[in-house]
Amino acid sequence: MKDILLLTANVGSLFDHTCRIHKPWTENVIEAVRRESARFVAVHMQEVGGKNFQECSEQVVPLIEHIVSELPDYTAGVAILDLDYEHNDQYTALGSMFMVHKSALDVVEQYNYHTKKYQRLDNKLTIVRKNLADCPFLVKTKFPKHFWPAIKWGRKGFMHTRWKFDDVPIDLINVHLFHDESNLALIHENPSLYSNNRKRALNYVLDQLQTISNGERHANAVFIFGDLNFRLDSPSFLNRLTGNGQADAHHHLEDPHGSISGNQLIDAGFALGTSNDIWEDGTVNDPLRRTVSAIEFRSSGDSIVSGDATPNCVLRIEKKLFDYFNHKKLLKDWKGYLEDDKEVHDFPSLKELNINFPPTYPWSEDPDESEVMMKTRAPAWCDRVLMNEQAHRLVSIDKGVSYDSIGKDTCMGDHKVVAIVESPIKLWQFLLELLQSNEVNCIEWTNNNPYEFRFTDRVEVARLWGKRKNKPKMNYEKLARSLRYYYGKDMIEKGQPGEKYVYHFTKNLMSKEFLSPTPSSH
Repeated sequence: MKDILLLTANVGSLFDHTCRIHKPWTENVIEAVRRESARFVAVHMQEVGGKNFQECSEQVVPLIEHIVSELPDYTAGVAILDLDYEHNDQYTALGSMFMVHKSALDVVEQYNYHTKKYQRLDNKLTIVRKNLADCPFLVKTKFPKHFWPAIKWGRKGFMHTRWKFDDVPIDLINVHLFHDESNLALIHENPSLYSNNRKRALNYVLDQLQTISNGERHANAVFIFGDLNFRLDSPSFLNRLTGNGQADAHHHLEDPHGSISGNQLIDAGFALGTSNDIWEDGTVNDPLRRTVSAIEFRSSGDSIVSGDATPNCVLRIEKKLFDYFNHKKLLKDWKGYLEDDKEVHDFPSLKELNINFPPTYPWSEDPDESEVMMKTRAPAWCDRVLMNEQAHRLVSIDKGVSYDSIGKDTCMGDHKVVAIVESPIKLWQFLLELLQSNEVNCIEWTNNNPYEFRFTDRVEVARLWGKRKNKPKMNYEKLARSLRYYYGKDMIEKGQPGEKYVYHFTKNLMSKEFLSPTPSSH
């Protein structure tokens, strides 16, 4: 059994009048939970209630209840749903659902921000959908309006809950950042226009987290997962797409009337063959005032012909159109432009596991076209799981940790669900890690048998273990009690009578973990 399963899902397409993707979406999520069989499951959702939230928000609670009913081994749960759209100044449309396996009821606790204490969950499903501002188990904030005064104030913000799993404190942040309002603005105006707003918003989340943590700089393990709306770097991605196979690293998208790797970027007025309707404001004769409504990239030769665009058109971009001449190739070659996914580097304090799955957006919302991407936006990895250093240490030690998307072959809406499964390091794994390291001198193998080891500095071993588990009060006495837990499990045993601070891994443990006998020293 895995320990923790984290999922993030933008469900804006899930809730509509047809309910046509409810079944495939819930089946894939339920299957993922069953497959991983994690003791603690956290599901972060954005755009809860859908795009037509005033009509479709009532679909949310029944869907949550259905998921829980299909997972009877998860006997305790909490769903926190921001469905109060009538209070627009606070409404974020965020929803977070947490489920605890019956085997973990004693090791999972939820933080109460009012009492400032952790407490166990009731052995039932609790749904909170009203008066979220008074709920003691979360901090919810809508991003201030001044973050982006030029557009309509949308449903963007974050929801923060805090948990303790096996005595390890964990902060879970459900966040929905600003999207790209126009494809054209990234070319014709400022490629960093939208990413700068996302950077401002996510840094605001990190600052608020520090305030909530009483000034401690992210002392807990922090997982930030949601629809971060990260997009590909426009100049590098467009140069890659519109190249003629002879890429020139010195060619950049700087001049909207210049050339890109041998292809010509045509002025929108010329590309459409009209002079009256190409500018949204109608000011054709004033190049300083006119607004581009379409841009085309054309091949300089005759080798590329699009069936539904201007001959030799490689790519056509409008405000909400991204029409590449070969969309199947665009999806198939996603690994080639993964390096254009650079926005995450704006946050050096956050880490992410390697991405080995296709873009999570914008997929078709039509169940009959589940493996097709819409031509509205460039493909992007919008849905992510980021973490701070403490959280990264918890997951990086686990060789079996998984970071992937769910429902690749199924219509899940315009966003795929993204999941990470992690197992926090166990004490025996940590000791083996120290023994295999050349950088510590507090533990060593003995010469008695291949599995036996000795603490040469038990205080330092305890200190390092406390640092890894975020337990500054850890000492050897507490560590020794944890070691005694393994005695009856046929995993670790004490050394011979009279030997101090000597232990050995059992053959049973080594064989189960496929570990070969270790050298007598290091």
